[in-house]
Amino acid sequence: MVSFALLWRPMCLFLSCSQTTSPEESSYQIVEQLYGVPDGWTEDGVPSPATPMKFHMAVSNDRMAEFEQRVIEIATPGHQLYGQFMTRDEVGDFLRPSNDTVDRIVAWMKSERVPSESIERHANWITFTVPVSQAEDMLKTRFHSFRNDVSQETAIRTLQYSVPQDIRDFIQMIQPTIKFGQFSAQENQPDLEPVATRFDDLNVNCSTTVTTKCLRRLYGIYDTEAKPDPRNKLGVSGFLDQYARYDDFRAFMRTYEPDHTDANFNVVSINGGRNDQDSSFASTEASMDIQYAVALAYNTDTTYYTTGGRGPFVPEVDQPNVGSSSNEPYLEQLHYLLNLPDQDLPAVLSTSYGEYEQIIPESYANVTCNMYAQLGARGVSVIFASGDSGVGGSCVSNDGTGRTRFMPTFPATCPFVTSVGGTYGVDPEKAVGFSGGGFSEYFQRPAYQDESVHGYLDQLGDKWEGLYNPEGRGVPDVAAQARGFVFVDHGYFMKLGGTSAAAPVFAAIVSRLNAARLERGQGRMGFLNPWLYSLNNTGLTDIVDGGSVGCTGYSDVGGRASIVPHASWNATQGWDPVTGLGTPDLNTLIKVACSTEGT
Repeated sequence: MVSFALLWRPMCLFLSCSQTTSPEESSYQIVEQLYGVPDGWTEDGVPSPATPMKFHMAVSNDRMAEFEQRVIEIATPGHQLYGQFMTRDEVGDFLRPSNDTVDRIVAWMKSERVPSESIERHANWITFTVPVSQAEDMLKTRFHSFRNDVSQETAIRTLQYSVPQDIRDFIQMIQPTIKFGQFSAQENQPDLEPVATRFDDLNVNCSTTVTTKCLRRLYGIYDTEAKPDPRNKLGVSGFLDQYARYDDFRAFMRTYEPDHTDANFNVVSINGGRNDQDSSFASTEASMDIQYAVALAYNTDTTYYTTGGRGPFVPEVDQPNVGSSSNEPYLEQLHYLLNLPDQDLPAVLSTSYGEYEQIIPESYANVTCNMYAQLGARGVSVIFASGDSGVGGSCVSNDGTGRTRFMPTFPATCPFVTSVGGTYGVDPEKAVGFSGGGFSEYFQRPAYQDESVHGYLDQLGDKWEGLYNPEGRGVPDVAAQARGFVFVDHGYFMKLGGTSAAAPVFAAIVSRLNAARLERGQGRMGFLNPWLYSLNNTGLTDIVDGGSVGCTGYSDVGGRASIVPHASWNATQGWDPVTGLGTPDLNTLIKVACSTEGT
């Protein structure tokens, strides 16, 4: 097995190993660093010194744990704060760093001649735009252009950066700096195939083919029209140049929802995200997500958020370079959403993208997860696909040891999102093999799921000991159908699977719960997990058949891979790390949701 260290070229390629440190630089402290150029990237010269770069600085806050506890309390039935969502200003005030902290950081920025008009402050974030040459002086580093060996895309990055010692403790991270890469949709591509277009030709019992009619029957979505309410918006995330096409949407609705052909959706661009209705590139993820979300949440104001840009990445075996990976730009979307006025926020946000947790630096994962907590504090139910690699793909850690390890998916592992695993078939529904799940290496198990997860671990015993973190946050939380979904892309009727299909289905059901509560004069559901784990399976069908697979010695890009014979998380009675608490029964969930209040 090749050592992880061999995946790095020496840093001395850019910084002389015998280079001495100036007195000024000795007063600086490294914030983050890589010890070489990530595998799959090649230095390709230097950018123009005048090239502008926009940086996002996460500022430390000693009230972060207190804030996250408040979010849990707001979401816990029976608590006196249940349902009392915070406003944008209240969240900002809670997380805003002390004046002394901000003053010292801004004083440093001014001493580095950062124009005041380029500095923006939002809660615990500071953004600023400066040319490359100025950024190099500020961060005591050198930026280079790097070209991806496969995609030939270029990125301006460095291998390390520093800030003055007296403000180091105030800064969690600054992006973009050392992080390379992108990420992928959670769709099971081998399932992609053309299908018949006539509804009568399709088996609607969910055993082989899934349509909206099938899902309505299976999950009790019999009331096909929710009462419109401006407080109940549904958001669907779009990344990686995936466009939701109106022509395909209308064709889908005419065929499978003929009574709801008046349905529609909005498109909002974030960070230069495009809305190319004439693109010749496949948009399977966007098509499937928007078609099922709008159809099942009919009469709900639905928006497709198309986000441009690329997110951070740390190399690992299954995704060593930008050509074989694709990290969606979480920060760009999150900053946009968190800056929205309260009345413009979606009540539910469905995202069908993710990547192995170990790819994301822990500091970045923590910062991002807290931003999802901020959405939850403001009454947004954040839904994520749990992943499509079962227990893991290559199952090789990237911590320098190259040890065998199961690999959960982020952001599904964030304790402030609701992660959705996958099932297939009917009577009974079974866990689908690719359904992602497991236990986070970064996030400790939250109290709201401790009892449920302990029940599974007690049954598991010492099986898979050493391959996962038994103290970690358990994934997924719930599940839904994830195989054989019929949708339309570029005029063709196709069939596709993945937990990316399950996420918008569950999101649409949550939107229905919101509609029912709002119609009765109650508030939205908001962050769901404490409520879900308090149900004792009421309104959820426990999945006890099937299990996940993984660690088969195959790497997505032909890199190193470990074999763990019969590796699997089995579906069992109660919570399990392949289907969570189970699949939804909407009618029962509505009854429970409408009877849930605080003290």
